[in-house]
Amino acid sequence: MGKDVGPAIDGRHARRERSRVAVIDAVFALVRDGKVPLTVEDLAERAGVSVSSVFRNFDGLDDMQRQAFDVFRERYSQLHDSVGPSDAPRGQRVVQHVKSRLALFDAAGPMMQIARHRALDYQPMAEGVARSRSQLADQTSAHFATETAQLTPAEASNLLAVIDAMTSPEAYEVLRAAHGRSDRQIAQSWTRSIEAILAGWPGIQPDIDTDTDKENTA
Repeated sequence: MGKDVGPAIDGRHARRERSRVAVIDAVFALVRDGKVPLTVEDLAERAGVSVSSVFRNFDGLDDMQRQAFDVFRERYSQLHDSVGPSDAPRGQRVVQHVKSRLALFDAAGPMMQIARHRALDYQPMAEGVARSRSQLADQTSAHFATETAQLTPAEASNLLAVIDAMTSPEAYEVLRAAHGRSDRQIAQSWTRSIEAILAGWPGIQPDIDTDTDKENTA
């Protein structure tokens, strides 16, 4: 009677999966440390696996980076979701929008930057980046649904595009790298800018809660 090879195969699959996850975790760690471009040797050392193990688990560095970006989207999916009730006061929703963007960029900004660079010449990564952009656009739409409901579809689309672009990862990188702004300064600038845009956008009614607060403090 032959031996049951099932457990042995399951064990190999489990070890391979642990190795794959270790390499992906190493990608995140090295990117956070600013050690880019990534090399197979650095990844293997950080993951505690052999170089040959890296090649067994991934079809090259492109495939590894794509899988790492997919894992990133799963791990940080909650930071792409809308936060707070859609009928909350406008000022509260603006603050929540800014906080959620900064939390995402703080946690995964470098990984998102690498993904955008690789998307230029690697189609699977381009598709992943497009999905991430779509999620961020949906988040913006959810946060400011009260305002866009007062506008024509074209004007609503224009408004959301402006806010989404203003608080995009690209805008964040320019403010940090080119202008030396801190997260606190960026949060203040974004909050003021979004509030000013909403207050001055034709067709959007004044926020009742904001006006009431002003009357109470007058």
